[in-house]
Amino acid sequence: MFKLICTGNVGKAPTQRANNAGETFVTFSLGVSIGTKQNPKTNWVEISCNGKLAEVAAKYIVVGSKILVEGFPTANAYINKENKAVGTLRISANNIEFLSSNKSEHTQEVNGNLKDNEPPF
Repeated sequence: MFKLICTGNVGKAPTQRANNAGETFVTFSLGVSIGTKQNPKTNWVEISCNGKLAEVAAKYIVVGSKILVEGFPTANAYINKENKAVGTLRISANNIEFLSSNKSEHTQEVNGNLKDNEPPF
């Protein structure tokens, strides 16, 4: 079994799309804190899900929500516009648990996303 479980705060609102086969899926980003109080650091993970889970994610997940995601991880690498190597982590979610109790805990938004390099918590 190859599974990754992480908790964090949603940094980018869910976006619903369809693949070439016509199946809908949802993607959003999750900020996961890996640093210490003295040296805070946030890693960003792209989450994707489909089916019933995608419907729930699109309806209830908002920027700033604290969630737990469980699923299959994949890593990707590419060269960005500045000609630097960039690595990304994506999780194909098969389970999402909501850890926030209400919407008043959300952080400040800028055009639906958190400010660059700003932790979502």
